This record gives sequence, structure tokens and C-alpha cells, in this order.
Amino acid sequence: MGVFKLKKGYDIPLQGIAERRLEKAPKTTSVAVQPIDFRGLRPAMKVEAGDTVSRGSILFVDKQNPEILFRSPAAGTVREVVRGERRAIQRVIIDVSSDSAESFDKYTAEQVKVLVASQAKEILLNSGLWPTLRQRPFSKIAALDASPKSIFISAMDSAPLQAETDMLLEGQEKSFQLGIHMLSKLTEGKINLSVSARTKAFFSTISGVELHEFSGPHPAGNVGVQIHHIDRIQAGEKVWYLSPRHVAQIGNFLMTGEYPGSKTYALTGSELEKRHYVAGVEGALVRDLVDAELDKKTQRVISGNVLTGAKSSSLGYVGFYDDMITIVPELEGRRFFGWLRLGLNANSFWPIFLSKLTPKKKLAPTTDMNGEERAFVSTGKYEKVVPMDVLPVHLCKAILVEDIELMEQLGIYEVGPEDLALCSYICPSKIEFGDIILKGIETMEKEG
Repeated sequence: MGVFKLKKGYDIPLQGIAERRLEKAPKTTSVAVQPIDFRGLRPAMKVEAGDTVSRGSILFVDKQNPEILFRSPAAGTVREVVRGERRAIQRVIIDVSSDSAESFDKYTAEQVKVLVASQAKEILLNSGLWPTLRQRPFSKIAALDASPKSIFISAMDSAPLQAETDMLLEGQEKSFQLGIHMLSKLTEGKINLSVSARTKAFFSTISGVELHEFSGPHPAGNVGVQIHHIDRIQAGEKVWYLSPRHVAQIGNFLMTGEYPGSKTYALTGSELEKRHYVAGVEGALVRDLVDAELDKKTQRVISGNVLTGAKSSSLGYVGFYDDMITIVPELEGRRFFGWLRLGLNANSFWPIFLSKLTPKKKLAPTTDMNGEERAFVSTGKYEKVVPMDVLPVHLCKAILVEDIELMEQLGIYEVGPEDLALCSYICPSKIEFGDIILKGIETMEKEG
């Protein structure tokens, strides 16, 4: 087992972590599958409003790769296919009315162990679970014609108010192991499973993986950081990654022969009184999961964590890759003489508030950015929150001037938007590093 103790990074001291208690969702009225959750996807619809679907029915496929299917996580009636600008499909909403499910072949561990790569790939494509596999570089659904040099699974989430992996996988050890057996057919390299001191015991009996223990502040739990320290990506190489929950989902599909639509979420944030884990359905409606009054002007609902999640509402739906809902205070207007405040209850990476005198105190900051975007100031501090051999400012400037060769040299293949999210948080110039990294990734894709 490799042991990695990272020192660079920063843990934002937020109130509102979920209690280690699992409850069933109060209700399930509707779910949604959102093409916008999958970067670069161009969906081709296979259903329309009014159609009846079962759990596991095909909703749409990828136009560029029709073999990649997207199936319904619940049974019911398609209420609406929501479109945005230029008629781009945003989400497919399904009103849940039953639990009928499509049937598929079942597989035992012995049957999975004798599969070859092409058979394993065909099963995963038909299951509708291929989108659970993503690749670096480019942070998108894994390419069908690629053979990854290794596969990474991060069972250590270090993001603010993170969901704990063992709670998300409670009772799914057998499914997780079977999922590992299936993944081993997709690569000739290693399956790397990263754990923390807390989650190590849960995965201690899992075979077919190489365990790595990580510790340190966020973003130590990011899969991009772990790839960087274990098996760095070179030009022309590809690494696949997925979450522990999706590994168990693959195993569950093989064991039951049905699309596994159930999903556990962490309900977090200082604006919630009841913070715990809830068993619901993939793509669930937020208000079906949260037993609280939402949509107040003083609240912001986020699908995911505060650094990389998407703004939502009680009528929004949880993203495909998100395991948590975070509700934090929303800024109301502008503060009078806000720049003069002492900051006893305001957090900052910089030593400008009195809260620095009590670094362990959990706070409930609002969504206030404390300013707007201004000239890019190089402070020399960005590297202190990025535990990778990457120069964030130099890389972003290379992206902005579209210097392809320099972008390669500075590590564009290794990073995703989430890996530099803390740079945006601490930036005095309010620069969105994630947006710049995403632009760089898109530029590299166009250049081939």
C-alpha cells in the first residue's frame, strides 16, 4: 500500500456536515436525466413527452457514439424534454408512478472472471452504465476505442462537507467487489483504489485493487491529484476513473439483471436543520429528498459541494455525478461598509479576518464573493493549495493565449476544473480558474 501525506491544500471550515444516519427519502415524485451533466454530449432522443418508461428504458443515446446508452433510473411517464438555447436538450423529466424494470442477463463472479475485454465493454454499454466511466485527460465519458493504462477510484472525498464513502456504500460490499472484477477486464494495468484512514477498514477485504492511503487537506481526495502522485499521465495516454458508488452500481446491475436506480445522498449545509444521509433515486427532485422549506431568498441550493457544485433549487434535480445536496446562506444585497468588518464569523484563506485566530471554528459564510473580477494578480499563494507539480497561474495564462505547446508542458493533461477550484476560492482577483481550465481542455480536444 502506498501512503501519501499531502501538505498543500486548504480545508474550508464550514458548518453543516451530515450526521452518520441513513433515512429513506420522504417521497419520490419525479426524476430527471440531464445531458448537461455529461461534458461534450450531444443526445439523440429515443422518447418524447407522454411516453411510458420502465426503470432501465433507453431515454437517449450519444449522437457521436450511439452505442452509449442513457437509461431511466425510475419507471413512469415522460413529463417533459426540457430544451435550452438553440434547442439543446437540458433534461428529461419523468413522473414516477411504478417500479417496473427492464430485465437483463445476470452474472456471477465466476462468469465475470472469464469475460474478455470486448464482452465486458458490450455488457457495460448495454447496461447504460458506461457514462459512469470517465477519462483523463479531458474529464469526459471514457472513449470506446481507448485502452486505459490504469483505472482510478477515489474512496476519499476531501471536498467541503463531503459525503463519507462508507455511508454511501452501506451494505454494498459484494456489489462493489463484483464491480471491481468487471473493471479489471477493461485494462491491462492496475485498478488503483485510494482510501483515507477512516475508509480503509471498509475496503480492506476488497481484492483485485492496489490500495493507496491519502491524507491531507482538500484537494487530497480529488482523483486528479491521486493520479498525479500514483501514475502521471503523459501525452497520448489515457486513465479512466469512477466513483466507488458507481463501481457498486455496476456490480448491482450484474447481480440483479436490472438497472440500479437507487442512490444515497448526503444532505449538508448550515441552512439545513436535519442533516443526514437519505436513500433516494438517481436524478432525484431536490424537494423529494429534503424535508425542509426551501427556495427562501436567504438560501442557495447546490447539487454537489460548494466548490464545484451547480446552483439549483427545490425544483431542481441532483446531477448524475453528485452524491450530496448543500444548502448555504445566500447573500442579501450589499453590506454597508463591508470592507471594514472584523470578520469574526467570516472565513478567508488570507490573514485579514479575526477568524484566523480561531482556525478550527466552523463558520456559515454566505455566497458573497467580496468583490468582482478584476486584473489578474499573481500572488505566489496559488501553489500552496494545489498539491501537484503544476503552476496554476502560468497554466491559465498559457490557456488564455492558446499556447498549445506550453499548455502541454505545464500539465493541461493532468488537471480538471475541480483540481484548481481552491485557486478560485482564494483568488483576490475573483478569477474563475475552473472555467479557464475547461477552456484549455476544449482547446486541446479541438487540436486533437
